[in-house]
Amino acid sequence: MHSSCPSNFATGRYSTSRVQRAPYTAKAIANYFLAKQCLTQMKLHKLVYYAQGWHLGITGQPLLDETLEAWQYGPVVPSIYREFRSFGASPITCLAMELNWRTRTYFEPQVDPSDRVVNELLDSVRNLYGKYTAAQLSELTHRPDSPWSATRRANPGLRCAGIANEVIRSHFAGRLESSSDGE
Repeated sequence: MHSSCPSNFATGRYSTSRVQRAPYTAKAIANYFLAKQCLTQMKLHKLVYYAQGWHLGITGQPLLDETLEAWQYGPVVPSIYREFRSFGASPITCLAMELNWRTRTYFEPQVDPSDRVVNELLDSVRNLYGKYTAAQLSELTHRPDSPWSATRRANPGLRCAGIANEVIRSHFAGRLESSSDGE
């Protein structure tokens, strides 16, 4: 199994000309993937991780408004874990919900459909990584040079160490550079 960067990134077809107003909630990114593909929690976490990684690597800015954590079985977004933990290893059958405290109503957070840059990135991540099983994606995130591995090594015994965005950015920017150099 070989994992490179999405082809749009390596060929320069990924435009960063539109400045993102603010990072999205992790639940909005999760809902984007859940609306397009039936996923287990483990696979969902990996797709969200890759979306955050490639966004950081390309733009230098986080896609998520939340820190990924280095848990035993890979990168995890705590709010997504809490939202879907009742599904265990079974496929998730609903979208994530958030509470609007002002109106006291629940809603399904979504990526702005007019945010072409983020939608293209998420489609590329889904096209590249969506074909792999959760176990295969776990193998990729557990490689010795990965941000997850570096964070686990730097924090032995700590169950939920945050994976610094700079560590993720550096890793994915390096992969992008390698791809554009013909590797």
